[in-house]
Parts: sequence; structure tokens; C-alpha cells
Amino acid sequence: MFGFLSNKLRRKRVKNDALLDSSSEDFRMQNAQFVSFLQKSGFRKRQLDRHERSKRFKKLVTIGFAWAICAGALWVAVESAQALSLF
Repeated sequence: MFGFLSNKLRRKRVKNDALLDSSSEDFRMQNAQFVSFLQKSGFRKRQLDRHERSKRFKKLVTIGFAWAICAGALWVAVESAQALSLF
């Protein structure tokens, strides 16, 4: 009973890239160095899965937000300097 419950409550395994997935019965890659070379060389950059696309989007939003904060701080500094120069 304990084995059954622990099996049901266990977290699902995060799926790796299809090229690295060793549990796939219909497609097995024997040479891990070759797969690593393919990934480093940009193989399949156009066919990104949903997780990778969401990670890229979040990264772009974070970078954009950081630039907006920096631009806002610069604007406040410039306006403050202009206001102080009037007095």
C-alpha cells in the first residue's frame, strides 16, 4: 500500500529534450557527445516547445522592465538636476 501511494504522489519527471530522452522507446540516441554538440550548435532553434518560449518571453519582459526602471531613474535624476539649477 505504501509503495502504491508513494508512486501516485511522486512528482512527475520533467521531460528532457527529445534527443536526450533515454526512456523513449522509438528513438534512442547512443552518443551523448553528439547530442550535446547538436544542442550547442543551435540545432532545432526554430522548433521551441512551449516551456522554452515562455522562458524566453519572461526573460525579455524582465530585461524590458529593468531598462524601464533605469530609464525612469535617469529621467528623475535629470528633472531633479534641472529643477535645482533653476533655484
